[in-house]
Amino acid sequence: MKMTVEKNGLLKVKGFAKKAGNAPANGKFKWWQAALALVVVSVIGALQSGSRSSTRKFYQNKNEQAPWAPPSWLFGPAWTINNIFLLWGLVKILNNKDLPNRPLLLSLQGGIWVIFLSFGYIYFRKGSPILAEVWTQADAALATASFRTALRSDRKLALAYAPLLLWTWFASSLSGYQALKNPDPLFSTGAPLS
Repeated sequence: MKMTVEKNGLLKVKGFAKKAGNAPANGKFKWWQAALALVVVSVIGALQSGSRSSTRKFYQNKNEQAPWAPPSWLFGPAWTINNIFLLWGLVKILNNKDLPNRPLLLSLQGGIWVIFLSFGYIYFRKGSPILAEVWTQADAALATASFRTALRSDRKLALAYAPLLLWTWFASSLSGYQALKNPDPLFSTGAPLS
């Protein structure tokens, strides 16, 4: 797997899909591999967002937040919990080749990870509340589809999607508010409800 940083600052992971296709069969993935993946996705997500101080300033000062918005420090622990559960679910999916709807669940996981890894870039680096709303709604839709699909296949597996399902629907209310109350410099639009 090769990681590169492009001119625009976007971190690309090359060879991920190829390596995932050559993944070990039933029962080969272990908890420590998921823990390592958690570290890797957390680092990539942080690199996509930019410095911690600039993201905090952007969240707290540059955009009008919903009155029910949590403090910025809560997002890190919330996403750590979401990612732990998602990776636990991914290990269960990868280790069970006989799981009904396995290809669909893997595709949905892929979409969730693409959104997670690109959100910091489109929100903090590009400063787009419109794209943040689109990404958040898409994440909520993928979490809902994953939960429903897993529920039909394996009720315990569905629990892996519960934290993301709850968090993304809550976050959708925040991103919707931001998209309506803030200008979008990427699209050169004013705030629709300011």
